[in-house]
Amino acid sequence: MVRIISSYYWRRIVLALAIFASLESPVCSSSDNVGGIGLNQASNVAFVNNPIHVGNDETSILDLTKKGGTTRSIVKRTYKLLHVQIIHRHGDRTPITPLKNESYWADALPDVTLLQKVAEGTTLLRDENAPLNTHSAGGRGPFGKLTTLGLLQMVELGSRLRDELELNLPEGENDEDDHHFKDDEGHVHHYHGKLFHSKHMALHRKRIKVISTDFPRTIQSVQALLLGMFPSANTSPTESVEIDVRHTMKMIPDPQPRRSSEQTLLEMELASRPHLMERELQMKDLAMRTTQALSTILGHGHEDVSFGIGEEKNEGKEANDDTITTTEKVTKSLPWAQLSEITTCLNVRDLLPAGVTKEDQETISSHAAWRWFENLRHPRLARLAMRDLMSEIIQNMSNRVNQESSLAMDSSTTKNNAAADDDDDDTLLHIYSAHDSTLIGLLCAFRLEQPASWPEYGSYLKVELIQVVETIQDDGVTENQQNNIKHYVRFSLNGQVLRCDWGLDENSNIQPTEMVSLEHLMAVINEGHPHEDVHMDESTSKK
Repeated sequence: MVRIISSYYWRRIVLALAIFASLESPVCSSSDNVGGIGLNQASNVAFVNNPIHVGNDETSILDLTKKGGTTRSIVKRTYKLLHVQIIHRHGDRTPITPLKNESYWADALPDVTLLQKVAEGTTLLRDENAPLNTHSAGGRGPFGKLTTLGLLQMVELGSRLRDELELNLPEGENDEDDHHFKDDEGHVHHYHGKLFHSKHMALHRKRIKVISTDFPRTIQSVQALLLGMFPSANTSPTESVEIDVRHTMKMIPDPQPRRSSEQTLLEMELASRPHLMERELQMKDLAMRTTQALSTILGHGHEDVSFGIGEEKNEGKEANDDTITTTEKVTKSLPWAQLSEITTCLNVRDLLPAGVTKEDQETISSHAAWRWFENLRHPRLARLAMRDLMSEIIQNMSNRVNQESSLAMDSSTTKNNAAADDDDDDTLLHIYSAHDSTLIGLLCAFRLEQPASWPEYGSYLKVELIQVVETIQDDGVTENQQNNIKHYVRFSLNGQVLRCDWGLDENSNIQPTEMVSLEHLMAVINEGHPHEDVHMDESTSKK
């Protein structure tokens, strides 16, 4: 056991101590690969590397006939990133399910002094009258907690996001200098697709809003992320970042209790569909074998852990009944969500018990992921589970559009455009610190492409609001130009752009696309998807 701790943690502990010792310089460069998370391997989603094209090549020049036969054509598009929302999973954690060797897992946690240092510059916004978060996935004691490795992963993610979001202007250059990118088709991308780009629109604490579930691991994760994003330790009290932890229940698809009886009943009905029952039968031997192998290391209270969409406790004798023998307790297998989370934590530390191979663990995780997607891909369940958070994300973008319109009007009445930009209430970046279930829920609710693998620790969904100004010219006459302003949304997971099944707009026949108009997205979300009430047996996901 000591050998594993030394080989797995010493390098990370040294790095963590470096954070504690000196917070004046960036902790992790974006080229580091701390803990094997591989964030640097994900492609940058800046417009330069992923140029935006609204429509296909045939619509890059749009011909329309007006009265009198006048031809109108789009001669140029200008793209500007207005707003970004980051929804990330927390960093590496200890198992949620209690195991016997508590001291080993306690040693994996960051030092309290280090956590206090990382938390500097943040304050928690909590409703004192609200009930405590008792979700069983919160863990107890050292279980379900952020590890030292997880802390470092999130610092690295914060550093990476800073590089992704901010354009570093050469020292001494004026803000009005040409820092835009023109692609091969002549379209202009403002500030190379970066959100923050000058001393008047620099990445600053006052321009971000942070929301987190009320779990220690998510709160500490976003505090570490902020440290990577703002590495300077010179933070005045007025620059402290508030972390709003009052909205846990709407940020996860499986709150306890569920938001409605309809969601509870729908989960049960979806889980009992024939093709799921058939798959469960095929996987039963692996579930039983793994449960038996884990039985010798399961700790007190493991029976009380229950979480996950469609993961109901097994019927029969009560698992916490002291009169039941250990053999009887494991005649029913652990739920897949539990099997997956336990074996994942053990596997990364080379602690899988005898009888469970790495291939078994991969199969378990893949099946657990398949179950989540298979259920949450049902439009009605996705809406019930994620409606509030999805609506908030859309509303944030709508507010930003309205704010940008007001700024444009203000700037037209003043010569000091920079002053109009320098707005203390200008929230350009929302950060949500959450869970893998949150990411899966949003992927399904927004009808995005399913990723090739389950979102790893530190994964992040990026939601970009992009303003597109189309310069339209009549009959090729420059003097007869006018600008049309439109707003589009683009989604990406760890740098990989995901197509949305809701289509570009109301005329796209719901063809998957990398860009969807904000107006169209707002309409379909407010009205509900046309296939939302599909019959239970007609699953919208692949079997």
